[in-house]
Amino acid sequence: MYGPPQAPQPPKSPASGGLIALRVLFAALPLLSCGFLAWAPLLRLAIVTRRALDWVLCGLAFAAGAALFSYAAATGDKESGTLEAFVGVGTITVLAAGSVTYYLVAEIRHYERRRTAPGQVPPPYGPLGHAYGADGAAVTVPSPVGRPNPYTSAPPPEPPAQTPQPPAAPRIEQVRAELDELSDLLRKNAPEGEDRR
Repeated sequence: MYGPPQAPQPPKSPASGGLIALRVLFAALPLLSCGFLAWAPLLRLAIVTRRALDWVLCGLAFAAGAALFSYAAATGDKESGTLEAFVGVGTITVLAAGSVTYYLVAEIRHYERRRTAPGQVPPPYGPLGHAYGADGAAVTVPSPVGRPNPYTSAPPPEPPAQTPQPPAAPRIEQVRAELDELSDLLRKNAPEGEDRR
């Protein structure tokens, strides 16, 4: 209570243990399946980022994996030539390595962008909760309006005073006069059988 104020905790990094475990799992799938599951990390990426490019890349990786699997199943008993083997292994390697690389880079960038959204970057804190700018000069930490800032001795800023509004009486009088005119006009144009007040 009487000690130095506590520094606000920086926002928790999105790279928690669960997220890292998911990245490892989805990065291992294409490698362990010889490229046939290269679409799996791209599917996760497309779900996380919701970008059209990621969905297209996931579809292309799925089609390439299905084509490789179909080709391997159709020519499994036949002996292949050296060129055919190089093309097959090269395609599998490029598909697996490319999907893993793109997945890791794009997902890490996605979470970095979310973490450092404009206006949410906290200043770095030094000892005893004092904030310091990039040049090493002390920076005042802003606080929400109405709450005192524990890092300064100045009172919180007052909300801006509103300009006084003119009295509403002239407007009310104008509306009242218009309504009186309208009621007089309606009384004059009312049919004979209605009762007039």
